[in-house]
Amino acid sequence: MRNRRPLALLGASALMLLLAPSRAARAQELYNFTVAVLGGAGGSLDVDRGDDLGNTGLQLNLDMVTEPRTHVALRLGKLDLDLDEGFGSLTDAELTYATVAGEYRWREVYYTSGVYLGLGAYDLQGTGPGGGGESDTAPGAVFGLTGEFQLHRRVGLLVELSGHWVDFEEANVFAMGHAGIAIHF
Repeated sequence: MRNRRPLALLGASALMLLLAPSRAARAQELYNFTVAVLGGAGGSLDVDRGDDLGNTGLQLNLDMVTEPRTHVALRLGKLDLDLDEGFGSLTDAELTYATVAGEYRWREVYYTSGVYLGLGAYDLQGTGPGGGGESDTAPGAVFGLTGEFQLHRRVGLLVELSGHWVDFEEANVFAMGHAGIAIHF
């Protein structure tokens, strides 16, 4: 038991250092965390049936400042895929995802822009040709661009464009655009 205590303290200390924003980040940024709620549209670029990019979706962003102009963000989202035409062999298809990405930001005159790259977990669900429910879960990668227009000291209009690569049977490449409100804490 004595040997495990220093390891537990070391692990807890390392976790606290990773989760706590640095002093330089606090000095540079006016906030430590951001929560954003976004609505958007998107779809797949390489599916045989249902390649419309006008499918609607929602996304929640949870963002933390790690260094000046550097953030880590968790994005949770859902995209309804071609309810009228179908999506590949599926009908009533829906894509849900969770991504973790590092984001680098820089200030422009009227807005703050950013670029992010990360990994994610994706789940494609729908009704199969036989009428039963089908699900395909796979890891993937995300690349995106952001722009935030400050509306108030702690509130901004956030716009995002993202591309996703996932190893699904139905499709592999997804594109999305989102816009919504970001609140800084």
